[in-house]
Amino acid sequence: MPNPKTPIERSRHDVRFSISIPIEYEKVYSIAKEKIVKKTIARDLSGGGIQFETDEDIPKGIKLSLRIKMPKLGKFFTVNAEVTHSKKISSGVYDIGAKFLNISQEAKEAINMFYYINRFERKGPIATYQK
Repeated sequence: MPNPKTPIERSRHDVRFSISIPIEYEKVYSIAKEKIVKKTIARDLSGGGIQFETDEDIPKGIKLSLRIKMPKLGKFFTVNAEVTHSKKISSGVYDIGAKFLNISQEAKEAINMFYYINRFERKGPIATYQK
């Protein structure tokens, strides 16, 4: 009898891919008086979430506002996310994973387009036509 998929496996419908693009993030606090925006590089991206490295441990459940730049598309988009994991990978460096909470259809489409552009550049066309 096959093993049923876990909820995470069942819910992952988006293509996840390695990437290196600039992002900005800030923790979303209801009582914050001053915004602290940090810049870093995204390492992994999908229509459902993001992974990045930073110099601070951000606990699971913390809400973030992310500004993601898609250089090859000339687009920026802002999305709210919730931290799903934080792992120390070296001295003063943490790997942060976050799921998107309110991603727009336009942003999802930009992520998919960015994936296909990068894939094409690395591997070339999927097929070529010859007469």
